[in-house]
Amino acid sequence: MVLRFFIFLTALASIALTGQDVAAELAGKTALAGGTSPYFVASNALFLYIWVPLVAMSVSALFLAPGLLLAWGIAAPGERFEHWLLKGFTFSLFGLPAVAAAVQTVSGIPMTGTDFVLLSVLLCLPGIGLISARSGPDLFQGRGWDVAGMILLPLAVLILMTPKFYWEALNDDGAHSFLNAMLFSTRGLPFWPPDSGAIGGYPTPKMVTETFMQAGFMRFLGPYEVSIRLAYLPGVSILFGVMLSFVRTPEGRTGPRTVLGLGAALLLFSFVMAFNPSYYPYFADIALPMTREPMILLGVLGYILFFNERKFGWMAVVSTLALLTAPNGILLIGFFLISYFILTRPFPVRQVIVGGGIAIAIVLLASLVEIALAKLGLTSTSREFNTGSILRRLRFVTVFDTGRILFWLLPCGILPGLALLAWPWQDRLSRTLTLTVIAYVLFFYVQAYRILPHHFAPAAVIPLIVFWRLRPVQVAPTPALACALAGLAVSAWISWPDTLRPFTQTRDLGHRIAIETGPAPFPDLEEIHVVQALISEAFPPIWSQAELENRYVAGRLSVYVHARMFTPEPSIADYFVRAAAQPLAEGETVIGETEEGWVLVARDQAIYEKDLRNTDVPISIARAYRVPLDTIFGQGVRETPHPVWDIAKVVGLR
Repeated sequence: MVLRFFIFLTALASIALTGQDVAAELAGKTALAGGTSPYFVASNALFLYIWVPLVAMSVSALFLAPGLLLAWGIAAPGERFEHWLLKGFTFSLFGLPAVAAAVQTVSGIPMTGTDFVLLSVLLCLPGIGLISARSGPDLFQGRGWDVAGMILLPLAVLILMTPKFYWEALNDDGAHSFLNAMLFSTRGLPFWPPDSGAIGGYPTPKMVTETFMQAGFMRFLGPYEVSIRLAYLPGVSILFGVMLSFVRTPEGRTGPRTVLGLGAALLLFSFVMAFNPSYYPYFADIALPMTREPMILLGVLGYILFFNERKFGWMAVVSTLALLTAPNGILLIGFFLISYFILTRPFPVRQVIVGGGIAIAIVLLASLVEIALAKLGLTSTSREFNTGSILRRLRFVTVFDTGRILFWLLPCGILPGLALLAWPWQDRLSRTLTLTVIAYVLFFYVQAYRILPHHFAPAAVIPLIVFWRLRPVQVAPTPALACALAGLAVSAWISWPDTLRPFTQTRDLGHRIAIETGPAPFPDLEEIHVVQALISEAFPPIWSQAELENRYVAGRLSVYVHARMFTPEPSIADYFVRAAAQPLAEGETVIGETEEGWVLVARDQAIYEKDLRNTDVPISIARAYRVPLDTIFGQGVRETPHPVWDIAKVVGLR
């Protein structure tokens, strides 16, 4: 057994070491995104569709290996495959990046590339030692279909959407994730220093898991867009394996029809999340929010699994995947506990109090860590999701934005959402999940503003468990699979965007900006602040659909990042960030105001006007998922296009 582990690790490490430059090579091939067929480039087929996926899967496995081996080594008799997956994923997600940061801080050696690969292998040794020293449970007995699905699903996601992973430009959310991963890789702490401005509000101790994952992949592959996007693959793979554990037959078997149906639904879910949830009006970035969705779901499902088995210690450990990712983690857990309490007899008072208390304690502990770090001068406290912010979101409500129902029904194929109506055919767990999902959907459905498709992502995925647990589905899996695939086909048709081409305009604009502020580390907070302000002066933010029809929206953070990133071919600079005192050349024009002694200069006013007034921009967000800017950034009471009410006025607080 030990020999097999070493052979497997040697193979993974060899592939990772040989392929550690694939991200850089992909960055040098961005021109292929503009080719006639970016989804299949025959001249580079071996590299794009064989070698890069092999490296991506090897890096994913190597990232997961230390935690999975450790979880195997400490597995108690009777533990199951899903227990092992949840524990191992949690160990690797938090452990590997944290150890790398600590070793780098102590030794001064950058834990990137070869050094990080070797560190990952070394961290596998404790698990291998424990496995060899004791006789553990046979975790893989009868799990052949599970493992096959867990390998094939991420491969299919990557290969079918290669241009989105490889060559799409970053939007502002993706750029923020990119800089977060760089910060963690260089500073050793995944939080921005005090006085970092808007960028410092995220990540926080309560929203940090995807930064750990993306920093790990950046250490493997380097600071490139594709590095932080590939971090989605291990999460969706583990999510698939855990979800299969909820839908096995009464005999504990995983059927091939279930694997195919559930895998196809998660493939469509990945497609929808890759193209649609975005505050940016043109395209969505895989880097965020898509990469963090599996963590939320794994944390919640792991919480439910261990809660039902009354293993509260492990429940606390794996729930951090959700509770330290986004606020909807605690929301889902809260709705689950309420639903469980309502449906269980006798009332499980003690169990619910203990389970709820542990979840609240984890969130409070994360808040205390944030306060302590702020007191030590290491970071600042974020206000994005504090109590006041959440109450402001809940203040204005509507019940007439019915298009949001599609955000819930479409991503996994319509039928799972409708399965919530099949109450008589549901068992107690399914009914608990049904009430949880309904409460969660209503919570986001009534909020008038700032609601996007990804807010409904957990409510789209969890009903898959309800559907595949229905008694008629268990009895007749083949007809159920046929119906599920038909629903997926309809959903895919409705979810298909006007264009599948990767968005590249942000990168093109960034590469035409020359930053002449002198040598500075990347990222540099002062430079980020100055360049963002200058870009906002030249390309003012747009907050309404009417403005969008007349001007181009340039993501100020993403444009800055691309201006500082690798350029495969020299570009002619059309814009210059330079000292205000420097004289202008003939034809040059200063755009906007001076920012801390720096200005943005346009080489040609006509080029600037063309960029500013460019409204012929491809939109890859499907029409069913488009949210008007007036709804995203709106506020206050209104009557059109549908009524919005002020709850504070209704209850007499205003």
